[in-house]
Amino acid sequence: MSLLKRLFGPKPIIAKSKYKTIEEIKASPFTKKTVGSGYALNPDVYYIVASVELGNTTTKCILTATNLNTSRSYLLDKTVNMTRDIRPPKPGEEVFGETVWGVELTKESVAELVRDTILESAKRARIDIEKDLDFVVRSTGVTAGFASPKDVGQLIIALAEGCLKAGIPPRKMAPALSVDNLPPRLRRFSLLDKVIFDGAVASVIPPTGRQVVANEMEGELVTAGIKIGAKWTKIDYRNPCVSLDFGTTLAGRIVNSAEPYARTIG
Repeated sequence: MSLLKRLFGPKPIIAKSKYKTIEEIKASPFTKKTVGSGYALNPDVYYIVASVELGNTTTKCILTATNLNTSRSYLLDKTVNMTRDIRPPKPGEEVFGETVWGVELTKESVAELVRDTILESAKRARIDIEKDLDFVVRSTGVTAGFASPKDVGQLIIALAEGCLKAGIPPRKMAPALSVDNLPPRLRRFSLLDKVIFDGAVASVIPPTGRQVVANEMEGELVTAGIKIGAKWTKIDYRNPCVSLDFGTTLAGRIVNSAEPYARTIG
């Protein structure tokens, strides 16, 4: 590749995460449009989500606040713990699988690690789990050491138990099926009265099949994350699209242009 092509040719577009504090969100009810043009007339409404993930290498809790007027998401906190630091199984606990690094997993040990990670993140962000948090999404990228799909189910259950132990009520871990199930401040932003919810995430329906695939959760979040990041760029990133994440394990998906929700085709 010539020097001129390297200087003036296509370049990767990188969206950097922007942080906000819970105090800034509560103290600034209006978005400043541009310098000298005043403030937007519609008061800002933020949707605060905790993304909890148990991976082969790290276990994370990422707190984000999405401005529902602008669709832009801000980071409140990102807490990362090493999965290898999970405590060893205690006597009487059943080992249902292990990571690619050979770390043994039990339902109790996974739940404790998830609980501690969530509580640490909430403390650092200074948020009240009951009052400030709107929703929790759970995922796992652990793909090795499972003897059957039932073992994958045990891991998903352990993630849910960890969230419950952290004080997150069950209603914040299940999607609303109608507008009436949403808090009043969020209802005007919802389209649930026009479209039936059928499990779609980020406008994509998960692949259908008889077996649960743990890494599919990763592909789901990869697509959602890239779509959120694209809001900070000039790229119109929407269905149909391809999304890839080069982590410890490769994750991603290919989706078509079906409406109202795209379908996963790869």
